[in-house]
Amino acid sequence: MKRLVWILLLLGLALAAPVHVVQPGETLYRIAQNYGVPLEALAAANGIEDVNLIRVGQKLIIPSDPSWPASWGLEITPWPPVQGQPAVFRLPAGVTTVRVFNLKIPVANGRALVPVPADAKPGLHPFVIEGPGLQGELLVVAGGYGQENIVLSEEKNALLDRQKIVAEKEQLLEACGPWTPEMLWNGPWRWPLDRVEETSAFGTRRTYNGRPGGWHGGVDLRGEEGTPVYAPAAGVVGLSGELYVRGNTVILRHGLGVCSGYYHLSKRLVEPGQTVQKGDLLGYVGATGLSTGPHLHWEVRILGQTTNPAAFTRPDLWRALAP
Repeated sequence: MKRLVWILLLLGLALAAPVHVVQPGETLYRIAQNYGVPLEALAAANGIEDVNLIRVGQKLIIPSDPSWPASWGLEITPWPPVQGQPAVFRLPAGVTTVRVFNLKIPVANGRALVPVPADAKPGLHPFVIEGPGLQGELLVVAGGYGQENIVLSEEKNALLDRQKIVAEKEQLLEACGPWTPEMLWNGPWRWPLDRVEETSAFGTRRTYNGRPGGWHGGVDLRGEEGTPVYAPAAGVVGLSGELYVRGNTVILRHGLGVCSGYYHLSKRLVEPGQTVQKGDLLGYVGATGLSTGPHLHWEVRILGQTTNPAAFTRPDLWRALAP
């Protein structure tokens, strides 16, 4: 009997993401129409950049509303999750952790804040809900990120020292601190600059002087030297210092494994251990470290994983997290 219940639970999860095998003569547009899903959503769910290029026999994940068995008591926001965007698992009492993307994510107040990696392959990813011991697969859709090449001077290019970059990242992760159950902020975040103009979006695939450089782990915001930088949400200063690549840096801890970073500053106005509130002045825009000119690089991490900072400014994420 228990085995039958388990099979039915997995079947219910599988129904959340049906798979279609492309037949001769089919187009992505026609398949989308047949399933009643937007063409753009179907393409994003399968990482298809050119909607005119599909092949016979190709397996397509059909994005749909999740049909979790009611006994799971599970809700995921947003659905389907997107590369590089945070997702919130709302879970029943008794759940301790969620395992997904090779991460062990603690649960607080029935919520698990999950960082979907920016390079997670579109498609199904296994996850485990510990406590009840439920196992399933999570549908992830593509984020539609662009590409750019950063041209650095010889002096700046000399900063691309692998060992120094790795050592600095370790220092950054230490400054972010461990996961804590308290959520220090209340409500959607504000942007750290009064004027919001993105010059490089989160997730953009980058090369430096033609050399692969991963993806952009934050957002670059246009700002003249000396433009004030404000705390987008309440937190505790985990680091205020000068780093080799990121220049003058401030890192805030916000609880739930969330930290935010403010890089290339011309001047820092806070000290480690200091508590800040939403709107408090952190420092001023600059061009220190590995920077081609004055701007603010704003970064947010969840359990060490970079995620799109803009998501925290949106009411839907806050509503999903709020008790």
